[in-house]
Amino acid sequence: MISYSATADDVAKVRFSVSPLGETVYSFRTLASAPRRSRHQPWVDDILGRLKTVDLRALRAVIPPTGYVPDFLTPAPMGTPVSVDSELEVVRATDPAHFVDEIAWMVGDTGTPSAWRRDAAPLHRKMLDEPEKAIEQITQLLRAYWKLALEPYWQRLHGGLVTDIRSRMRLMESSGAASVFSALNERIGWREDRLTVRSSYHFEESLGGQGIVLVPSVFCGPEVLTMLPPLQSMVVYPRPGAAGIWRHGGEDRGSPLAALLGGVRAAVLEALVMPASTGELAAQVDVTPGAISQHVSVLRGCDLVTSRRSGQRVIHSLTETGEALVRGAVRSDARSL
Repeated sequence: MISYSATADDVAKVRFSVSPLGETVYSFRTLASAPRRSRHQPWVDDILGRLKTVDLRALRAVIPPTGYVPDFLTPAPMGTPVSVDSELEVVRATDPAHFVDEIAWMVGDTGTPSAWRRDAAPLHRKMLDEPEKAIEQITQLLRAYWKLALEPYWQRLHGGLVTDIRSRMRLMESSGAASVFSALNERIGWREDRLTVRSSYHFEESLGGQGIVLVPSVFCGPEVLTMLPPLQSMVVYPRPGAAGIWRHGGEDRGSPLAALLGGVRAAVLEALVMPASTGELAAQVDVTPGAISQHVSVLRGCDLVTSRRSGQRVIHSLTETGEALVRGAVRSDARSL
């Protein structure tokens, strides 16, 4: 059992986020398990041929099929939106001594398969001898795997994750954080100012006034994953109905919003699950800040987006009309699955 004690300050600092790098790591782990692969079979069938072009053995050596995955691979996402590039830079900046400690902990974890430990042992020894080189190699492989396996599907995946976040945030606004914790997953509980996660590992920690980041995942299920202090506390929970994301027939098709508004404006609306600045939107939608300003101006004129200045930044958010439009498009898309 993982147990976090929380104060009122911690509850006030609960936040949701999406982690592109986290999904990269969890999806790679999915490929090592036949039952997990079967939940995402259309995606698996699509990517396996591409993955043969890259030697991923070093990545397999740090992402075991079961058991502990080193924390440095999945840093808690900071800010919104989060880009895979910014998360990879956090991985690249891992302290070598910290890297060695976590690799050694993973190697000694009996929750990892013995056959995997035996096969990966030569790579583990090399990584422990040359941690700086290993960190750089792992960072590059994560980027290569992301490009091949996740980036082509990220708009679909991201849309599913932010839809989950929006529904949880509405519940938090109406019923409070305790209701959100209890509804995340059957393995997660909240009682007497203590957040618990059913796990084969046993730790008791205090959130220490830092709050906790709640991260939905398409690929982590059926597990609930945790990050413990002194790192930023985090709980990664399976998005309900995650397998349904792949039920589109054939090639990925545009969302209803994209058909109505065009791809970029639809992406801007979908990205505004939480308020974001012009620069943050540009990074997430992958267009220039100038283009974002033009599209936001049109959306603002249609009463779908509102903007306010906060210091040097302009923060954009959905209006009630914008929220209703996004919700309607999500429901329409779900009916077509």
